[in-house]
Amino acid sequence: MTMRCGYTWDEIQTVMKMAQEEYDVVRLVNPVLRRVCDTHNNLETGEICGTIWGRCERCENCTSVRALQTKRNAYKIEFADKKAFLVVSRYVEIDGKPRILELVADVTKDFMAEDILRFRIAQFINSHNDMLVTDPLTRLYNRRFLDEHFVPSLTCCHEVQLTVNVAILDLDDFKATNDRYGHQAGDYLLKDVASFWKLHFSSREKNKERLVIRYGGDEMLIIGCGLPAAEFKKMISDYYKEMRKICYYKPDIHFDFSMSFGIASSEELPLETWTWEQLFDLADQRLYEGKDRHKKVK
Repeated sequence: MTMRCGYTWDEIQTVMKMAQEEYDVVRLVNPVLRRVCDTHNNLETGEICGTIWGRCERCENCTSVRALQTKRNAYKIEFADKKAFLVVSRYVEIDGKPRILELVADVTKDFMAEDILRFRIAQFINSHNDMLVTDPLTRLYNRRFLDEHFVPSLTCCHEVQLTVNVAILDLDDFKATNDRYGHQAGDYLLKDVASFWKLHFSSREKNKERLVIRYGGDEMLIIGCGLPAAEFKKMISDYYKEMRKICYYKPDIHFDFSMSFGIASSEELPLETWTWEQLFDLADQRLYEGKDRHKKVK
């Protein structure tokens, strides 16, 4: 089915009716708000787009967000209720509003015959989706998750005036740890620190998301939505003090380490116009101010 990008509301309804001859599910989605659009008025309904797969949180391999960003088709295989589904996400504009036309086809019979095959394919799909957005060393979310899933959702935060806080964490003198004990020991420390923050600070609850992301090297991001800035800052400080009480050991090695922080909140920026770039830059600036103080203390 060949498609252009721009449509009137009447035209897209005709396209959707034709698509129903080829696909089992045809729907319009606003991936930023994670809502299905009403086919009668192009407004978002209360239905979360992920409920079709039995989940309320954002899909970790969200093709609709990818299609929105690239303005190109995106594809994936989803597995639910022992069935396999081909998902095609097409970028469209309806009366000037960007939307995603999601086309879902049950392809179970096309390449599944035995239950064991279903199980193996389900494992492969789940593993592949997880691998796309997960850092292999720390098992934290990676930058792809940040760029393709969290940052696009900030539009929703603007609309409901939800506070977004970010802390950039950096292990002080991590290179010296690697040089002294070896890279395997450094990896051990990095995994332990990541596990601590993930255990204490991860939640996908709606409007109260708390995410821990490996941004690169020894830098991690902690993001807290729906928390007052002062409360978020205190939580980071209290958890850090708790973490410092824990001795991190690898056989025959006791790590003596510290971390620098840069913390910023959308409360410090213009309410309706702040951007992720502004928020990140503010936290990043404060991180390097903190690292400078650490060097002077040494």
